[in-house]
Amino acid sequence: MPIPGLHARLGGVRFRHEHQVRRAVRAAFERHRARIAAALPAAEVEHIGATAVPGTLTKGDLDLLVRVPRSEFAAAVANLESLYEVNQPENWNEGFASFRELPKREVPVGVQLVVSGGIDDRMLISWRDRLLNDPELLTRYNDFKRRHTDVAADAYIEAKAEFIESVLGGGIGGSGGPD
Repeated sequence: MPIPGLHARLGGVRFRHEHQVRRAVRAAFERHRARIAAALPAAEVEHIGATAVPGTLTKGDLDLLVRVPRSEFAAAVANLESLYEVNQPENWNEGFASFRELPKREVPVGVQLVVSGGIDDRMLISWRDRLLNDPELLTRYNDFKRRHTDVAADAYIEAKAEFIESVLGGGIGGSGGPD
């Protein structure tokens, strides 16, 4: 008999269909885009990750890509640190930083800050666009996620990074990429 909540304590990942969270994710996107635009007027904010792609399986979180010119990257890091929690600093580099917000009753948010046109920017956009435009890849990715249901979060992140790298042929800022 399964123990209620055990997967959460152990960090196992669970997925749902993107359409089940679409409305809440779109509302969260608009709120966070406005929040970031107020702090970083020169930034471009894009929706990436599984919830940006109709038909995907998702953990139900919102992934944002925040793109800034190289000359504004350090200031953008400081601004986002005042708005969000630092996430995975071990993966940061001169053109990539990540943040998160894990509200109790709202959509969890991951923010990937990149230098516009940098390798991390190109990889994250390429991954989203490939999923949007390649139905066979989307099917493979959903199958991958089904196979990783209830896997520990760290193991899932590592396996996902390998899967994405196998498709794109390179790393994504060490982050494992958006969901």
